[in-house]
Amino acid sequence: MSSNISKIERVSAPQNSSLWVDLKLDKDAGTFFSDVGGERIRADTKAKAIEKTRAALQQLAQVDWREVIVIRIEKEGRGREDEAGVTNWENRMPVFGSSCSFSYMRRERASNPLKPKETIEREHREDFEKRVAEARRHAADFEWQKPLKKKKADEAEQTLRDDRSILTDAHNLWLHDHLIEHELPYSPEAWAGIRRIAQALIDTQAKLDEFAKGATPEKLAALATGDVFKQLPAPKP
Repeated sequence: MSSNISKIERVSAPQNSSLWVDLKLDKDAGTFFSDVGGERIRADTKAKAIEKTRAALQQLAQVDWREVIVIRIEKEGRGREDEAGVTNWENRMPVFGSSCSFSYMRRERASNPLKPKETIEREHREDFEKRVAEARRHAADFEWQKPLKKKKADEAEQTLRDDRSILTDAHNLWLHDHLIEHELPYSPEAWAGIRRIAQALIDTQAKLDEFAKGATPEKLAALATGDVFKQLPAPKP
């Protein structure tokens, strides 16, 4: 930063401290300025500069959200068995294993209005609506009179919706170095397909657990040929 430019303070969007920029002083020009979404805002007084900056930040809350399904997998060599099937070691002897890693989520994502090359995310609308319904139930539980129940529930819902509209519930996207992420457009049908994959893995694990309880050399030898999945027993209810 040039010696004739000084940072004065951080200015946040109204009711949203996570959306902020630095207010600066141009000593040579004698003016205050900030950079909001690629636009430079100037004023001859600090108060005016803060007011204009807050107004500009509030406008940035209007972003274009996209609904997505996110699938995450681990990079090769992280959290899985090696080529020989070894997952870890006990008493300097190998422990063999095999596993599937399948992480998934639904989100709403958009470009960061302050840093367009970065991404922000928030709850998917369906998950948000579930949280709204739960907040309404929770707020109403503390009131005995029916009119007050609805009033408290409405207030709780409005708070959540107001926060969502000004990006209070938006977060910067982050990802561990050992993960790879695949982002797909969301649809109810695609989400249902994801859920069926997850259930299939859960069901397979239950079958493996059930098989392990009664495993015998003969049963294991029988699995050496044929379709393993068809031969695994169904878990007991």
